[in-house]
Amino acid sequence: MGGVSSVFHDSWSIFNNPAGLTETEELTALFAYKTIFDFAPFNTVSAGVAMPTSIGSMGFSVFRFGDDIFNSQMASLSFARKTGIIRLGLKLNYLQYNIEGFGSKSTLLSDIGVVADLTPQLTFGAHIYNFTQSSIAADNREKVPTVINLGIAYKPSEEITLVIEGEKDIDLDPDLKLGLEYQVIEKVKARTGFSTLTNTHSFGTGLQLSRFGLDYGIRIDRKLGHTHNFGLTFQINE
Repeated sequence: MGGVSSVFHDSWSIFNNPAGLTETEELTALFAYKTIFDFAPFNTVSAGVAMPTSIGSMGFSVFRFGDDIFNSQMASLSFARKTGIIRLGLKLNYLQYNIEGFGSKSTLLSDIGVVADLTPQLTFGAHIYNFTQSSIAADNREKVPTVINLGIAYKPSEEITLVIEGEKDIDLDPDLKLGLEYQVIEKVKARTGFSTLTNTHSFGTGLQLSRFGLDYGIRIDRKLGHTHNFGLTFQINE
């Protein structure tokens, strides 16, 4: 859906806006695999688990990007709680970079997010990645990006969701992302989107079975190639 992520509230929020975790109703395991530009060293593997608790929703996730020459990995712990129409979330991350021949560097950073149901049809989301502005090097020359996302989701009907999101890396140009999700039948959804900064289109589909969820998306970049995304969810408890 063009890369929009701040307005959604489901178990996938462990990788995006942590505030969305509040809609996790069962212990759920997740696995995702991304191939970038058909180039193996850019592949990403992610996994996690999300669960409801008596005080809120919690999640643990890990991801790894790269190969043996260069790679980065991150482990994250998320917590979210809903009060009225407001969902608040916080995520603590441990990020590590490894370069063959140069060793590894690591740092701690945090995310914060909010999702608000303004009306039954309108949802607002905000997410700040690395709001602590952590850096890999003590002299701040190797900063971890700080990224701000603001989004709106509108449901004109039960079958259709329209989304728009602005993204700003504080050191780069802003990106405007648009997305559409259509529920074709009860268990099948079709998705599409567009990113103005990268001029890329995306298409995808989702299938929800009784305990399994399967998702696939492709982002089309006419200059660099395609990015494929595969996702699997499994409700451990029914």
